[in-house]
This record gives sequence, C-alpha cells and structure tokens, in this order.
Amino acid sequence: MREFYLIIDDVGLPQPRRIDFRAEGPDHAFQIARNEVQGVNVALWEGEQLLARMTKTEANIWELHPLR
Repeated sequence: MREFYLIIDDVGLPQPRRIDFRAEGPDHAFQIARNEVQGVNVALWEGEQLLARMTKTEANIWELHPLR
C-alpha cells in the first residue's frame, strides 16, 4: 500500500484540513473526498510529490487544474 494525503481547503473553514490515507493508487482519493461540499479545493499528495489539484464543481464532478 502507498501513502497519500489530501489537503482540503474549504472557504467555510479557518484553515485547510489534512487527511492521510493508504491505498493501492491515488484514485482512492475520490472516494475519500466524495462527500465534500461544492466549491472545495483539494490537493492530492504522495509524499512530497503533488499529484493533482482539483475543485469539486457539483455532485461527484471534479475539475482538475494544471500543476505548476
């Protein structure tokens, strides 16, 4: 199992939340983040490598953003 974490930035919260998880692959992040509210921004990390930045646009639809 590989180790990943999500940084979830919800404008309604004073600071971002971190969720650590172990999974076979990074796609498990969508299962973890599926109950987040519309408009939330999420960064998916594996160790020190940023894998994805995304925003939940509506129920179970995610917009992926380019990595810089």
